[in-house]
Amino acid sequence: YQVNGHMKAKLDPLDLEQREVPDDLDPALYGFTEADLDREFFLGVWNMSGFLSENRPVQTLRAILTRLEQAYCGSIGYEYMHIADHEKCNWLRDKIETPTSMQYNRQRRVVILDRLIWSTQFENFLATKWTAAKRFGLEGGETLIPGMKEMFDRAADRGVETIVIGMSHRGRLNVLGNV
Repeated sequence: YQVNGHMKAKLDPLDLEQREVPDDLDPALYGFTEADLDREFFLGVWNMSGFLSENRPVQTLRAILTRLEQAYCGSIGYEYMHIADHEKCNWLRDKIETPTSMQYNRQRRVVILDRLIWSTQFENFLATKWTAAKRFGLEGGETLIPGMKEMFDRAADRGVETIVIGMSHRGRLNVLGNV
């Protein structure tokens, strides 16, 4: 899953793309059967990070596969095994395999929605005001603005004082106006 899990990630929200799942992700390739799914396996010692961060050294194959599917085959895919630095790979693996789903309260979701509306309305304004002008809008990338704002807010919470942005033309006016 660390090597090929991204090939099974659900990246198409309309589910139109037919993707070929690598054989490496099929437990049968390694000799496991349906009966083995409820068999327990010893994974390691206590107090480990990443996959073992729940301090459950004995888990069923079904639980292991479910956890790997959640980490590597969800709506975000991770392809990082090409990185030569072993320490960087381990750091990424720990971040990917440690379950920390973001839970936003209603107030936070309203703020994110507000930012999304502002960016969309700004795009509509530019398209209406300067219909003949060549511009590079955000069409298709509207979530860039609330995403950048969230990233900057978190950076500021952690003491970052300066952020330098280098970006292409697409969405530049919206970034300047709304971030």
